[in-house]
Amino acid sequence: MASVCRLSFAIVYCLSAWSYTVESFLAPQFSNLKPLGVSTLAASSTAEVISNAASSLENSLAAVQKDICKTLKVTVAPSSVNRLGLVATEKIRKGEVFLAMPYDVRYELSADLARNVVFKDVLSEDYNSWTGDAGLIALLILNEVCLAADTGLGTKEPIRQNSLQAFMSAWVAALPGPEDINHPLLWSEEDQEILQSSSTNRIYRVLDDIEEDVTWLKTNVFEKDGNRFPVSIPWNGEEIPCFSLTGFKWAMALAQSRSFFVDNAVRLLPLMDFCNHADEGTEEARAGFMGTFGTTKGAELVAGQSYEVGEEVFICYGPKSAADYLLEHAFCPEQSWKTAVSELFFEVDPKDRFYDDKLDILEFETYDASPMDPVQSFDVVSAPGRDGEPDPFMVQFVRLCKLGATDAFLLESIFRKEVWGFMELPVSETNERDVVDAIMEACQLALDDFSKCAEGGPEICSKLRESESQALIRTRDFLRRDREALDLKEYYQQRRLKDLGLDSEWSPEDDMSPDLGFGQSRAPGGADYDW
Repeated sequence: MASVCRLSFAIVYCLSAWSYTVESFLAPQFSNLKPLGVSTLAASSTAEVISNAASSLENSLAAVQKDICKTLKVTVAPSSVNRLGLVATEKIRKGEVFLAMPYDVRYELSADLARNVVFKDVLSEDYNSWTGDAGLIALLILNEVCLAADTGLGTKEPIRQNSLQAFMSAWVAALPGPEDINHPLLWSEEDQEILQSSSTNRIYRVLDDIEEDVTWLKTNVFEKDGNRFPVSIPWNGEEIPCFSLTGFKWAMALAQSRSFFVDNAVRLLPLMDFCNHADEGTEEARAGFMGTFGTTKGAELVAGQSYEVGEEVFICYGPKSAADYLLEHAFCPEQSWKTAVSELFFEVDPKDRFYDDKLDILEFETYDASPMDPVQSFDVVSAPGRDGEPDPFMVQFVRLCKLGATDAFLLESIFRKEVWGFMELPVSETNERDVVDAIMEACQLALDDFSKCAEGGPEICSKLRESESQALIRTRDFLRRDREALDLKEYYQQRRLKDLGLDSEWSPEDDMSPDLGFGQSRAPGGADYDW
């Protein structure tokens, strides 16, 4: 983590290599002028423009600081690892809150704001997008672009005072444009195809979700009001995509890379989103109470180490796999490579004769867990000190998926409230073999897909394949060893007989044993059967 003196930002930037976050264009001094147009960004990436953009955001922030911040010990400035970051304006101690922002619909972008305020008249309460909360925040970002362009387009919600709208417009001007953001959602089709074959966390699933949502929104929302939902926006004489497939992909990239999950919700807080990531000596964004009496709820950024005035302050974006970091933030920090993670999907077969019974169990009888879908994804992990043992929850789910034949009696109504718990332990040797084979097959299929990947493409894709292959191989090899020892496991039948005290041979002398309770005829665990 580099320290950056505010007087030397321009020099540092010129010497810095392009980094891994996605803030890649800036605006000049914002007063009555429009923000910098997207089409001119690449040509305007100079130290002077960066300095002007920092001043623009800092000036607009000064006018609303007391309104949107309860604690502010940083300012927006050129970054040592990215074009913009947050820099300490006073000495910050380890563990100290350096930025605290209350939740406020006037500037916080969230799914609730989209549903209940900005788009409440066009999105029904039961609207359930494929892209989830990030998709709703993406729509809000596009609306903010319309408002910042000051062309009379877009939805003029939420209601803001002029100074706050000026700050939001300066924030919009500092966002990377569609042509300038190196996010996988906006990669070329060729590079996306290579990424698709380089990770089990498939980018095509995300792209399909985006296209599904845009198709629905275009028919039911966008095309019904072109002034409110323009396909493109004029920006300093150029056109940038807005409420269209390209525009939505761009906004999704911004929403995923700049949002935080705080207080059980995905939120994008302008200003807070400029804080860059570092692996060491950092903390994640957290919820907190703030204000004079400590009763106002909001989000806080806490220093994981001490900072001097002028040093850039960093946070952690959370424990995620390398693939998750790439698909969300468009970079993979070094820490994410230390644990190899791959993703496997399993599904209750719709052709299973007991499909309805299994769905009923997943929906109503998973105890304290929330209802489960018939399709589930699980991580397989390879890390120092781990032997490749698969996630017990994954094994439990696959046991239910494979339950059948002579084990199907466990699906009877008398066991309905207990069967999910039964799946925590081996059911039968046949079922356990099917489970092991299913997981091994999923690992091998993923490895085969990796081997078919075309050469070339972004270098990070080959590194991702190598990392995930390690996790898949480690898990597959563990299960191969496990398969050879299936006869050594204790299954449901043995456990049940032992519980009932029926797992030993009977003799008249057993009835005289002082170890037996009233009504017992045999002591549990006394048999020497070779199951």
